[in-house]
Parts: sequence; C-alpha cells; structure tokens
Amino acid sequence: MKNKLLILMALAFVMGSCVKTKTFRVNDSNRDWFADSTNCNFTMLDDNGIQQSFRFAPANSYTTETGTSILCIPTEKGEHEHIDQSGANSYGTMRVSTTISAYKLMENTDIDEFKLYFNEAVYAMGILGNQFYPDKCYELGYDNVMDYTAEYLDSYTVSEKTYQGVMHLKLIDVAYPQTKNFPTEIYYAKHYGLIQCTLDDKLTLYRLPD
Repeated sequence: MKNKLLILMALAFVMGSCVKTKTFRVNDSNRDWFADSTNCNFTMLDDNGIQQSFRFAPANSYTTETGTSILCIPTEKGEHEHIDQSGANSYGTMRVSTTISAYKLMENTDIDEFKLYFNEAVYAMGILGNQFYPDKCYELGYDNVMDYTAEYLDSYTVSEKTYQGVMHLKLIDVAYPQTKNFPTEIYYAKHYGLIQCTLDDKLTLYRLPD
C-alpha cells in the first residue's frame, strides 16, 4: 500500500511538472473600448434638463486561471487576462462597468468576451475590434433573457461633439425588463465610454462635451 502511494505521488509530481500553460490576453483591438484616463469624468444632460456628473476609475487589468485534470492530476492550465472599468453618477444611483475577458469564445480566434453592466442590466457578447457577436441581455435577479441588436458606427454626434467608433446597443423587446431605469438603448464610444443612453425607453441622457 505504501509503495502504491509513493508511486502515485511520484506520478503526480511528474505530470504536474509537465503541465502546459497557455496564456490568453485581451486582443489589442478591443482595448480601445475603455475610457482613457482623461475621459473618465464627464457630465450628462437628460431630456428634463437635469445634469448628472459621472466619475470612472481607470481601466484595471488582472488574470485568472483555468485548468483541466485527469484523476485530479493537472494536465493543462490557462491564464486569462481580464480588463474592467467601472463608474457611477455622483448620486451613486446609476452604475456602469465594462469587462473584457480573454475567454476565447470561438476556437482559434481572437474573439474576447465582452460584458457591459448598466444598473441591473448585463449586455453580453463576443467582440473583436469593430465586430460584435451578440449573445444575450439579462436582468440581475430575474430569469428573463432578452435579445438585442449591436452595431458599429464609424461616428456618432452627441451634443454637437462627434465621436469616432461607437457601439450601439438596442433592446428588441423594450417592454420586457422588470426593474426601473433599465437601459433599453446605449451608445458607447471608443476611448470615452458612455455617451448616450435611454432608460425604460422613456428618458434619454446625453453626454456633454468637455
């Protein structure tokens, strides 16, 4: 029995030392979707003439590990990069965050996982630069899953300022969400982040130029 245990320990040591590690990094073309440090503080104006200031933290990068094993002995390990950025309005009532993760959604491609969290909404998709692969929109705390459209705009003008490279997300069934202030339409620009949004298909907020 003791010999068998020693053999198993030796085998585990040998196999563990031969573990292959693959490193996955967020594609360079996807990094432009985070707000630059100079664009993290801004003001938005709604249809009622009310202004709200927003403050975002700088984008943050970190890694997590995944792995496979045989008989509890690791055989392969993956290191995945994640980049996230979060912020809120001055009242703390409107929260927005973006996460791009190097979980390659299609084998042998550079498509990363993109998630936009906005209040109780999560818009999830695959992303590769200007190409979007919508997955689903869901509501935190509820089981409902909603469809949405995602398109890339070369430029879009808000409050007399034109932004280059804009993600336009629009919920298909706007009557479906349960929570108040659910974002039914979002415009999100490279290097700037949020530039326009509509809540509950009723109230629209527009980013004011610096």
